[in-house]
Amino acid sequence: MPERAVMPSTPSPDDLDDQAIDWQTLLHSGEASARQRLDYQRWQQLSPAHKTAAQEAEALWADIGLTESAEQHRARPRRRAYRWANGLAAGLVLAVLGYGATDYVPSWSDTHHTGVGQRQQWLLSDGTRVTLNSATALSVDFTGNQRSVILRKGEALFELADDPSRPFIVQAGQDRVAAKNGAFSVRRDAVQTRVLVASGAVQVQHQTQTLELQPNQQALYQPGQAVAERQQVDANALTAWHRGKLIFNRKPLQDVLAELERYQYGRIVLPDATLGAMQISGVFDLNDPQNLLHTLEQRYGLNITYLPFVAWVH
Repeated sequence: MPERAVMPSTPSPDDLDDQAIDWQTLLHSGEASARQRLDYQRWQQLSPAHKTAAQEAEALWADIGLTESAEQHRARPRRRAYRWANGLAAGLVLAVLGYGATDYVPSWSDTHHTGVGQRQQWLLSDGTRVTLNSATALSVDFTGNQRSVILRKGEALFELADDPSRPFIVQAGQDRVAAKNGAFSVRRDAVQTRVLVASGAVQVQHQTQTLELQPNQQALYQPGQAVAERQQVDANALTAWHRGKLIFNRKPLQDVLAELERYQYGRIVLPDATLGAMQISGVFDLNDPQNLLHTLEQRYGLNITYLPFVAWVH
């Protein structure tokens, strides 16, 4: 009896977005062959969804093309070592001390945790899918009346299973996030706490403030800050990390480096404030965390000196 053919499943919108971005990365790398360009044209025609994903990726790439400031820095000559050697020595000491002070050791009460540069996904007992970003730790405590999670450090994306009788609660320091359905992420670090909604509705309680967040909205809470305002954002781009990508659209280099630092051991030192203001745009592959800085170095012509536990950008 002949074997029955198995039809391939239709890719999800997120999968198509990722594939479209991968195509744009290849096509703009300068290494795409004529055959690959033809394959891309064929890929676009596979379905209307493929065509839409391609158009959105092309628009994104056009919007995040190299800025004028990047071109200016690309052309600048390398600086002589003696101009920053003293700063490098001081930065090395501070970076190593800072690294030891902020490293997180998971405790026995952490139900799930990831190391630096790792991402993991779990299915909780109620069917909720939780994805942990780099260096994240949380504990889970479900009862008959409530689904409770404590985010101790890092960032997690929650895709909730529908259970109207039990609200889903995430405790992140002083902040309490409550939802009944949808998807949202919570990020907690020494600088701030961020709650970001991808779908559904989320209620955030911080000190005396209660804030309702809708899809593509976020709230940022600084230490000592009593209230925060809703901000309109692109939730799909900001949660691209759970699909293995980081997307930056005209972000200052200093902010980009701070984000990249989350995915590797050690510290990234940037002493030049003018260089730190340079706008950076692009898509980075989190499946190769050791190559993140090399990608930035090649694309923007930066000079990076690598030492144990320290990358010095100049």
